[in-house]
Amino acid sequence: MFTFGAITLSAAVLSACSSPEGALPVVQTSGEAVNSAPLTSSSAGQTGTWATVALGNLNDPLNTFWQLFFLSSSSSEWELATPPGVASNGGLVATVSPSGTVTAGFEPSLDLRFSPLAQSADQGATWAPGVLPGGLALVADSLAASSGHQQLALLRSGGGEVVTSSGDLTNWTTVASTRGLAGDNSTAGCGVEALTAVAFGAIGEDMVGAACAHGPEPGIFDLVNGNWRSVGPTLPDSTAGPSQVLRLVATPSAVTALVSAGEGSARRLFALWSAAGLKSWSVSASLPLKGGSLTSTGVTPTGGLAVAIKSGDGTRSAWVISPPGNQWQKLAPPPAGTSAVVATPSGGFDALIENQSTLEVDALGSGGWYRIQALAVPIQYGSSG
Repeated sequence: MFTFGAITLSAAVLSACSSPEGALPVVQTSGEAVNSAPLTSSSAGQTGTWATVALGNLNDPLNTFWQLFFLSSSSSEWELATPPGVASNGGLVATVSPSGTVTAGFEPSLDLRFSPLAQSADQGATWAPGVLPGGLALVADSLAASSGHQQLALLRSGGGEVVTSSGDLTNWTTVASTRGLAGDNSTAGCGVEALTAVAFGAIGEDMVGAACAHGPEPGIFDLVNGNWRSVGPTLPDSTAGPSQVLRLVATPSAVTALVSAGEGSARRLFALWSAAGLKSWSVSASLPLKGGSLTSTGVTPTGGLAVAIKSGDGTRSAWVISPPGNQWQKLAPPPAGTSAVVATPSGGFDALIENQSTLEVDALGSGGWYRIQALAVPIQYGSSG
């Protein structure tokens, strides 16, 4: 266990060693922005659900504070689990290993040019610190953890760089980059524009997801014997247009991916599952976005997916799908102001609603959504100014 000051101290020391000049590098593509994928996300397992949500004054970046919440399978109430001691204005991501260890990463903000990490093996009761050599990419799956204590992180540096660690959260080695994969023969059919996710495969191999400029197959690649190979399936009704891997997560039974294809009003979502060591995939029917935008994505305890969508006229919808299902199922319209629709460990669904420094929680019942909790979060407005 370490105290509040331990993370703060490591952040301060490394901040002094980093250059305050220039803007943080961001991943760019020639098509739609990679950041169209929401950072608000969740992951549900048998022991609990973890979710990242922004609270505070969302119109003011200095007073927007990302928070990590946890719902235990043995409880009906969400708990605040944000690691202490690091400003979370830039964003927050989390990954859960097969053993249940959670690793949280803070996105850079203000003059911070790297991402502090925190890891907990006791559901957020205590945290051990770590640090990355650069800033995490602004995508939900920029961190991944294996059953063997391996870690992967997707950084912003160099237009997108993947680093790995063997359990020591301060010692990292580069294993891939956007430029390197874009020039690899195995990715020629994709036209890699950016790296958008990291994960571990069934045998513990490194995996990356990418934004592709063209091709009928989404950019899903794994590293075997030092070589990258394309393992993504052909999407139904695919075109030669762009695609993007939005989520890439290893579950106990499979690898789950959420992919968008097309652009503009023709953009669609597909759910993908591979339970055969990436040799074959189940592919869902498409879910048209119809010009709307994703507001949250989540993984269910069975390896399915839950997505929340905000249409152009402001109306909200939520959809779920379970492996190896084909059709997306529409839930009751989420409450106004919903930040995320998340799966619970018991198989239900909660809506997480931002109300400045309060997280409001509605559960989905047979008659629709109903309020079950209001969790006050101690936000220190003005602390990042």
